[in-house]
This record gives sequence, structure tokens and C-alpha cells, in this order.
Amino acid sequence: MEKFVLIDGNSLLNRAYYATPVFTTKDGFPTNAIFGFVKLMIKIIQDKNPEYIAVAFDLHAPTFRHQLYSEYKAGRKPMPEDLAKQIPVLKELLTLMKVKICELKGYEADDIIGTLSKRFHAHSFVYTGDRDAYQLVDEKTSVCFTKRGVTDLLELNDKNFKEEIGLNPKQIIDLKALMGDSSDNIPGVKGIGEKSARTLLENYQTIDGVYANVDQIKGATQTKLIEGKESAYFSYRLATIDTNVPLDVQLSDCVCRQTYLESVKNKFKELEFKSLIAMPIFDEIQDDNPVQDEREELSVNCVQPQTVACVLNALQNSTSDKVFCVLEEKSFRLYVENGDEFTLCFKQDLLDVGFFESEIKPLLQCVFEGKKTVVVFNHKETSHRLQKQDVTFSAPFEDVSLMKYIAEGLGVAESLDYCLDFRNLPIDKKAYGVYCLFHEYANKLNDEEKRLYKEIEAPLSEVLFEMERQGVCVDEKIIEELSNKYSVELSALTDKIHALAGEEFNINSPVQLGKVLFEKLQIAGVNTQKSKTKKSYGTSAEILEKYADEYEIVRQILRYRQVQKLRSTYLEGFKPLIKNGKVHTTYNQIHTTTGRLSSANPNLQNIPVRNDEGKELRKIFQAEQGNVLIDADYSQIELRLLAHFSGSEELKKAYNEGEDVHTITASQVFGVAEQNVTPDMRRHAKAVNFGIIYGISSFGLSKDLGISTKQAKSYIDKYFETYSAVKTYMDSNVENAKRDGYVKTLCGRRRVINELKSSNFMHRSFGERAAMNMPLQGSSADIIKAAADKYGIEISAQFCGYYD
Repeated sequence: MEKFVLIDGNSLLNRAYYATPVFTTKDGFPTNAIFGFVKLMIKIIQDKNPEYIAVAFDLHAPTFRHQLYSEYKAGRKPMPEDLAKQIPVLKELLTLMKVKICELKGYEADDIIGTLSKRFHAHSFVYTGDRDAYQLVDEKTSVCFTKRGVTDLLELNDKNFKEEIGLNPKQIIDLKALMGDSSDNIPGVKGIGEKSARTLLENYQTIDGVYANVDQIKGATQTKLIEGKESAYFSYRLATIDTNVPLDVQLSDCVCRQTYLESVKNKFKELEFKSLIAMPIFDEIQDDNPVQDEREELSVNCVQPQTVACVLNALQNSTSDKVFCVLEEKSFRLYVENGDEFTLCFKQDLLDVGFFESEIKPLLQCVFEGKKTVVVFNHKETSHRLQKQDVTFSAPFEDVSLMKYIAEGLGVAESLDYCLDFRNLPIDKKAYGVYCLFHEYANKLNDEEKRLYKEIEAPLSEVLFEMERQGVCVDEKIIEELSNKYSVELSALTDKIHALAGEEFNINSPVQLGKVLFEKLQIAGVNTQKSKTKKSYGTSAEILEKYADEYEIVRQILRYRQVQKLRSTYLEGFKPLIKNGKVHTTYNQIHTTTGRLSSANPNLQNIPVRNDEGKELRKIFQAEQGNVLIDADYSQIELRLLAHFSGSEELKKAYNEGEDVHTITASQVFGVAEQNVTPDMRRHAKAVNFGIIYGISSFGLSKDLGISTKQAKSYIDKYFETYSAVKTYMDSNVENAKRDGYVKTLCGRRRVINELKSSNFMHRSFGERAAMNMPLQGSSADIIKAAADKYGIEISAQFCGYYD
């Protein structure tokens, strides 16, 4: 039988909105609900491979149920603004994808879906988060219910429905007629809840059966049923899905497509759906009427030269002071302004077409060791490729990826292929594409950003390349010793945990661990099995720490996890990355919104430092013979920047006179003389000082310090009383970000904060915290980068560099 997928548009869009992390386009338009919806729809099509598909929507108009009952769905919260504005855009996108949209005034999406599922000779699969649709299940209709988010699905059919739900599909209407439905404001029978309603239906099958036997029902239940009979049958009418909606839709209108026109891809680009653009759903079909790009430059020729000499001649005869290049694993592309793009493919043997790397090396040396400015997309990556061919990137350069990073202020690392595809630039003319991108971003950068690019980011790229090339020496003997030591401890901890549990189980399995702790040992103090509503118990460190003081087994589990992470991440995880006694991490320059660097493969930034194990781990890093490791830190750089930005006289005085700012803050917050400040007071004051930088809430501070929320709030309030200029500065950051859409660092680095436009409180709160702390974090990063540029070393509170 043919398959017909029917999607409840409003239901799944709402689920997608809350299940998908907030993200917006560069101009601030929210897209998370659309993204989640479309991603799920594509997955449904790929999984089910249906012949037909349709999406049903509610219209913002009264339905026949509202005419029957004016209180129908009364009290529902209005749709969030940033969800409502996504609906028209989703409908536009579905139209481009040629997915049939079905809607009709006076009827709900449920009624439209019910009608379509019964109208045609096809097996219908209804995707919804609304249990009302359960009543539609029969031998040719299945309901795929989104239990949680948009991916956790329960597929109900005529064979498993009774086992899963405990009723038959038609009894769902009877159930709602008796118990009502608070979400739709269906009254039901007053005083009859779900448990009572299910018992009645088990005994009498239907609402008619209940009332035919009402004389046999005893006590208060009988009274409630008799008094609520009219309401019960009225509720039955409200709860029944209309399967005879006068909808002008034929099955041929709903043909499902699995590949889409170029117009769909362009819409994905507009919405910035990078992962969807990369899917192979556009490969097989082209647009009926492709839009012609009017740029004259697209006429550039892509030439595959017969000799390297002709490319050298073209380069030397060019009067341009720039050359645009893309060096990849298998080819080298070069474009000179107003000329051709040359593509030279590398070959591995005589049967390949192209040039051996040794033949191309003179050209690479002429370009990258010459005097012309070389424009590339990623200088550091290009330098590594050249190093493999024994060529040094010593020519002056422009890095388009760094220009893009500064111009957009979003901290989103995108590949060259994506950037070209997003702008409809030809993928087969990448060097010309770099030319176009260079001019685009050169025009976008203001004077302040150009200085940031020229004086900080571009020079830093050269320093980071040298750092990556040099690598970090590690002592493999210490790694092996520590790994063995922790392996022995893990074995001992496993035995101890099993003994305390009274059984053997997989400690790494949250399900098994949860059953042991909460069902067998009942560490929560109650029989949690009776009140359990989820498939498994929460066993995160945050949850288990609540019971650590009272239960030894919990303390041992937390230690087990700590040791396991130390061994797997920092010891065993390092081993495959060691080459000739060194690890060569990648320093990511364009991956953060604050301008900070990050480190990967391995991550050298998250090595523990405050405990004994962290100090032991750091011993694996060694200086090469005759050299030393330097670990340097700017003292309280962000607090010093806070004093500068806010103009707080109290903070400026403390720093100018070399006083301990944490002791001073403790003195003010706790109302004691500085000489009477205890270490514990100073620790609390330090948490407040640094917490303020990150826009910490009283709840967050209370968790950090292990105190009440009320006490934490009093600390913060007292802090702002003492440093009133700091409060004014923080508030002004938020207001400026709301007005401008971004905040800036000392050096002019922008961070775009689209979250401030969200109607979602949590998203807005995140945006406010980002507006408060980014100028401090970002300015700190700028200063550290400038130091690295000037001295060739990296200095940071969270970042240690290792070099000659």
C-alpha cells in the first residue's frame, strides 16, 4: 500500500521551537523552529520514503468548536512572538519544496489530517505531538507521536495501540468526554479524573455503556456522572475529530519529492541552514528557471595549463600587486585580477592528469615567497600545506577568513566551499571566489576593525602557525606511568562500588547506575520507583553531589568518574596524537564570539590545574633540551579592564595603590576592617568579583559558594552599592547592545547579540549576560593576542604556550 505522511504543522513547529537551541540569521531573524521542523520532515521522508506528504496548519480564526463552546481552548498562553513570525516563512519554504499545505477556516489541523487519512486508499502516517490524534489509529492509519522534542517518537498502530495506551483508539474520545482536557479546556465530567475514567471504560467500554449502566455505579461517582451527563456528551462532541472536512485536496496534489529545486537551496542559504545545504537533496534536479547572476566577473575562465611556465609568465606579466590563491591537498588554484583562474592538479603517478608536486614547487615559491600580496582564505592552514612541500609562506598576505570573522562578529567558522556556495559563487573557480570575498569583506571592515585585523589578527596567524609547527614536547614515560596508576585505581574503585552496591553492574551505564542508587539503595530517601516518570534516573555529577556527604558509594562513583576522565581524556586520549615525542595542537583563531583562542586535538586549555591530579598531569609537558617552559599570566586582567571601562574610583584606587582587590571587596561586602577579613570571606569576595564579570545571578552564585540564594543576592547587592559605577557600566552595555545589536571590545572587535531580540526570557537573559561580559573577555583576548604578536609568546590566564 502507498504511504501518505501527514504532519500537524503547528504541533511539530511548536515542538521544534522548544527542542532546538536558539539561533538566528545574521540580521537577527529567529529560525530555530523552522530548522527543527524541516530537518525532521526531511528525516521522515528519508525514513518512510512516502509517495505522498501534506502539512496541515491551524488558522488564526474560530473553528466550529469555538462556535459550540466559546471557552474552547480558553486560557492558553499566546504563541511566543519569535515563534509566530516563523510560521509564514516556514509556509513559504514548504511551498518552494512543493509540499502540500492544507488549511481551512473553521477547522483545526486535526480535522484536516483526520479527513485526509480516511479519504484515500493509502496508509497514513500522522506525525503530531497532540494525543487527540490517537483516535485516528486503525488498520490504515498510524500515529507517530512526538513524546519529547521532535525526534523521540512513539509509533502507534492498530496492532500495538492497546498494549501501549491501555485503551482502543475510539475510546480516546470517550476518555476525554469523561475526564475532560485542560489543554483544550474541554470540561468533561466534574470530579472524574483519568484514573476513574479509565476504570469506567474498562468496565463499560464506551460513554454510552457507562450511562446505560449508571445505576450499577455506586457512591459519589454515580452522582458525578448523573450531574455531568450533558457535559460529558458535549465534551464528546468537542473531542471528536471531524473526518469529513470539505477540503478540496486530491492525492495527486500531495506527491512527495525527495530532491528539490535550486530555489529551495537559496532559501536555505537565506535562512543560513548550513547543515541542510550540505545534504545531497539538491543533487538530482536543477531549477526550472535559474536566476542568472548579473556579475560581469563570472565570465572569468578556468584554465588547466599544460605547463607551469605559462602560469609563471602570466604571474610575472601581471601589473596587479595581488594574487588570489587556494592550495588544497590535490590542487593549486591561482587567480590574478582581470585574468584567468589557473587550476593545477597534483598527480601521484604517471597515469594521473596534472603535475607532480616537484614540478609545481617553483610556482609555489614564486607566489608564496615573492613580493606580491597573496590573498588566501586561511593563512595558517595554507602555511601548513606549504610546509609539507618545503615552501615557506613569507610573502605579504591577506587572510579572508580573518576578515570575515571580524566583519561579521559572530564567531562562526565556515568553510570556503560554504562561503562560495552561500553567495552563488562558482565552486570550480575558488581562487576567483577568494577574490570576490576579499573585496566584499574589505569593504565591510571599518577603520577600527581594519586596524584590529592588520595589527592583531593577521600577525597572530603567523605566530600560531609557528606554535603549531613547533608543537609541545611530552614525556611518554610519565603518560604511561600515570595511565597505569589510574587504571589500578579504577579497578579498585570498581570493586569497592560493587561491594557497596551489593551487586556487579556497569558503572558507566546511567540506567543501571540509576536503578542501583535510586531503586535498590533508595539514596533519595523515598521509594522513587513508585514516582518515577522517566525511563531512567538522572545521574549527572550535579545530581549525585547532593548525596555525596551522606553516601560513601556516591563519593566513590564521583571519584571513579574523575579518574576515568583523567585517564581517557588526558592520557589515553593523548597517545594517538603524539608524533616524535610531541603533540601538535590546533589553535583555533576564528571559533569564538569573544575573540578568545581555542585549542583542539588535543585541547590544551582544559587540563585541570587546581587539584593535585591536574598538577601531576602538567608534568607530562616538557621543555626541549636547553629550553624552559614559561607559564605567564596577566594578573586579574578582566577586573583591571572592569576598572578602566566602568571608571570605578574604588577599583582604580585599589589597583593603582597595589592593594588586594578581593580583600577590599570582602571588607565592603561583609562590613569588617580589611585586617579582619578571613580567608573564607576573601574566597567569597573573589567569587563575587569574577562572577560580576560574567553577569552571574544570585542563584548561580549561591551554587558556586554553597550558600542560600538570599545570601548570594545580598552579596551582589552590597557589591553594587560599593561599586555603583560597575552597575551603571553593566546596564549601559545591555542598553547599547539592544540599541546597536552588538557590543565592542577595547580594540573595536564586535560581537553581534541577536538573543536580545528574542521573546524567550532565557534567551534574552543569555544575551544580557553576553552584553555585560563580552567587552571584558574580548578586550582581554585582544590584549593577550597583541602580546603574542609583539613577543611571539602566548600569555593568558587560561592558555599556556610551549615553544623555544
